[in-house]
Amino acid sequence: MLQFLLTLVDESERGKIEHIYNTYHEYMIKCAAAKLRNMGRTNYLYDAEDAVQNTFMKITKHISKIDFSRGEKDVKNYCLAILTNEICNVLSYNKEDYEVDEELDFDDDNSFSEMMESREQYNEIVDIIDNMDERYSTTLFLHLCKEMTSDEIAKLMGISVKTVYTRLTRGRRILQDLLKGANIDG
Repeated sequence: MLQFLLTLVDESERGKIEHIYNTYHEYMIKCAAAKLRNMGRTNYLYDAEDAVQNTFMKITKHISKIDFSRGEKDVKNYCLAILTNEICNVLSYNKEDYEVDEELDFDDDNSFSEMMESREQYNEIVDIIDNMDERYSTTLFLHLCKEMTSDEIAKLMGISVKTVYTRLTRGRRILQDLLKGANIDG
């Protein structure tokens, strides 16, 4: 995996990727496996490997944004924030229901158009949330899209409930500003 990641960045960034991988890879696997096992995943080891692999792909993509001058603790927290988001993605991806609601009636073209328009707006909002700072995007996504409670989010992310409330409040403010800029009615 490390060799593949090194091919994705230029030579000036390879040392950073190598350092992060060698320092945190095993720790991230253990953290992801523990969280996924606690969430009741039967294939938690495989899911943990997927989450860590996706985390390293994102880290590699955004390696230039990581500020090593702020200390090793900040680098570790950055990596763990991305890992938490990827764990949530693994959980939500495997939890999706693709059942068709038989009560939907598409006889009226307007109702179908309205539904598609609201789905497009929903997808735009999810894209905006996904592009926000990791702290806020993960918390908002879990709360708004996955309908998790603050207690569930705190447990999953390993943070206090008060921190969840703070991130939700700040994230909502940021989201409202971004939605105004994107001209999405919400």
